[in-house]
Amino acid sequence: MKKIFVSHAGRDASIADKLAEDLKNAGNEVFIDLRELELGDDSIEFMNAAIQDSHVIIILFSKHTKEAKWQCLEINAAVWNENAQSGGTCIVLKLDDSKIPPLLGPKVYGKLDIDNKQNYKTLLNDICKQIMPSEPATRVVSDAFKAESPNPFRRIRAEYFEEKASLLSAAFAAPEPTRAGGLEEIMPCFLEGSRGTGKSMLLLSLRARVYFTRNAKLLNTKKIFGFYLKLTRGAVCNVGIQPSSTSLPSDPDVLKEFNLAQVADVFCQEFVICLLESLLSEIDFCLESGLTDCESTSQRAISEQIFNLLFEGTDEAPRTIKDLLTYCARMHRRIADYIRRKFIYGEEPILPVATCDLEAIAKVIEIVKNTIPSLKDSLFIALLDEYENLFPYQQRVVNTFVKCGPPAFTVKIAKKLGTSDVSATTTGQDLQEINDYSRVPLVYDVEDAGQRRAYRSLLERIIHNILESEGYSGINVATLLPDFSDDEVATDAIEDEVLKMIKLTRQEFSLLPAAVRQEKITYYRESAIYRTLYGHKGRQSPKRFASFGQIAFLSSGVIRYFQEILGVAYYLSFGEDVQKQDPLVLPPEQQSKAVHLVSTHNLTALGRNVETDGEVLKYFLLDLGDCLRCKLLKHGSEPEAARLTIVDPEVLDRPGFDVLRRILSAGTREGVFQTKEGRPAFKPRHSSDPQPSEFNISRVFAPVLQISPRLRWRSEVTCADLNKLLESASRARAKRTLMKSMEGNSGKDVQGSLAWKELR
Repeated sequence: MKKIFVSHAGRDASIADKLAEDLKNAGNEVFIDLRELELGDDSIEFMNAAIQDSHVIIILFSKHTKEAKWQCLEINAAVWNENAQSGGTCIVLKLDDSKIPPLLGPKVYGKLDIDNKQNYKTLLNDICKQIMPSEPATRVVSDAFKAESPNPFRRIRAEYFEEKASLLSAAFAAPEPTRAGGLEEIMPCFLEGSRGTGKSMLLLSLRARVYFTRNAKLLNTKKIFGFYLKLTRGAVCNVGIQPSSTSLPSDPDVLKEFNLAQVADVFCQEFVICLLESLLSEIDFCLESGLTDCESTSQRAISEQIFNLLFEGTDEAPRTIKDLLTYCARMHRRIADYIRRKFIYGEEPILPVATCDLEAIAKVIEIVKNTIPSLKDSLFIALLDEYENLFPYQQRVVNTFVKCGPPAFTVKIAKKLGTSDVSATTTGQDLQEINDYSRVPLVYDVEDAGQRRAYRSLLERIIHNILESEGYSGINVATLLPDFSDDEVATDAIEDEVLKMIKLTRQEFSLLPAAVRQEKITYYRESAIYRTLYGHKGRQSPKRFASFGQIAFLSSGVIRYFQEILGVAYYLSFGEDVQKQDPLVLPPEQQSKAVHLVSTHNLTALGRNVETDGEVLKYFLLDLGDCLRCKLLKHGSEPEAARLTIVDPEVLDRPGFDVLRRILSAGTREGVFQTKEGRPAFKPRHSSDPQPSEFNISRVFAPVLQISPRLRWRSEVTCADLNKLLESASRARAKRTLMKSMEGNSGKDVQGSLAWKELR
């Protein structure tokens, strides 16, 4: 993503608007001259900031430019900034045949004619190619994870293992027992995490086909029989009904035909059939794979008993498990037909199933245990994924199975953070944490020493298992991920920046005790590196990231981010080379490049991956990044302050803040924002006693935002500050105001000459 400033004369505004919109649609952030200013804003300050921060300045030159005083100032400033300060690249687009000043001549890229569609399209594509890198981040990431690739880190999604039990069994590594030990117990639990935290992988690891394979050589292992189901809203979506536990359709004609209890009952029966299909499919797979055994007569007994229990009627009972699965599929079609006839055509059809409920699934499991001796003492676990997909009334049905399922069977559920859920059940008794279920947060706080050790241990086991399953041996993470051997920034340059921060001259600094000098250098070293790379001297080179420790830290406790970086680093190092490297080494240069590509990819992909709020979330994140980078480069005493604290979280419940609340929830769900607890921190503990709530930008976005991933100090913001960033009319001004406040009093002598004698 590139930041582009479009400079133009006022009379060429319509052309500038068209170009800016198309550049924005191509994935860039675009600023357009002074029309973003409001009454009272400093126009000079705006131009300086826009030109200084932009990677590219597009100058629309026409016959009107000569008389456009503000544009002339912009052109002079942009050309000087490019040449004197290694600033953004200037590109001139002619709008007519006016003579170009000699200084701008070499920068003319072409003539823009919006009335000539082919000319405009060609020039726009050429500009995008000129501005964007030759290989966009998303394309590189996509190529790195092709299914047929020899890349050992290519399998980053649980779905890649669904039909490859032995592969998942070999490559899987579970979190430490304190976090996931309860997965094999009878107590139900909710696995909670953002995208990429391994929720589905953990569920699939308990699937019978995987669990049996993984534990085949272990003696006295407790038997677990897990069956996996990805939750969906089911056939009720055929008619677009979206009932909740608190509201019904407002249309009287629809309401007349609508009965929430009836729809919930239909979903319950459909849900039981889905559970039955999952259970039977798992049994069938294990039988065919030899993971468990059952005589043909017993299989027939299972099929007939389950059929007579659930579907008694005139149909002939299936004789095999596969036949029973076929019959279940037929029942799905009948339920969909019932809903269609009932709610679209207003008929009074007879519900095709009338006995599918919680008790029925418990009896099915009892039949299986009594018929297959090897499963008699097994703990049966329903593994339910993507709980957030369900309507509230459907969550109530699932909650009932959580509350009332044990001891016949237990339920393990994966859900995304930041998504709504309900505690109600269909029995009238609420689902209660601790008594009925436990929560397993899957996001690690990498700033906590204990959690960081546990996370790094998990990553080491994942690397070892993945590479061993791919035929590598003697794996060592330090060898795999070496660090740079040279200093990123010269010592003198770091000292120069530190001296500016502590407001001392080099002579004054030299008179301090050696221990004090070293303390200051260590304390401000990282921020000094960022100021050298991204500060007043322009963007000379990207910040470097390499080594197991740095990449683990950058991944913010999210497994997929770590695997993506390793996968892209492997692709950059070896491409499509199928020959194994011994030992396998990912050079630090490729690690660092992979970090920036993955960071950029995850930011730009938000617009495509998050429906409705993706683009808003992306620009919200960019604005916050700009503000935090401003603090990193200018604040006198607290530069690395990427820890955002909302001081008035109770305001989120007020009218007018709905969008902000939704964006924060979406950001938490998608792993953009994190908290120490791994829970949405923007909710106050008590509405009557609101407390400041902290949320942090995931460190994986730090490279593309050019901010430090170390969250050392807090930056306090209000809900109003954030809300204005989401309003298009106030966004530009709100960002400038927030940036100015985050700079602090950069001239304040916090550690400076007045304290020099005390430091000595």
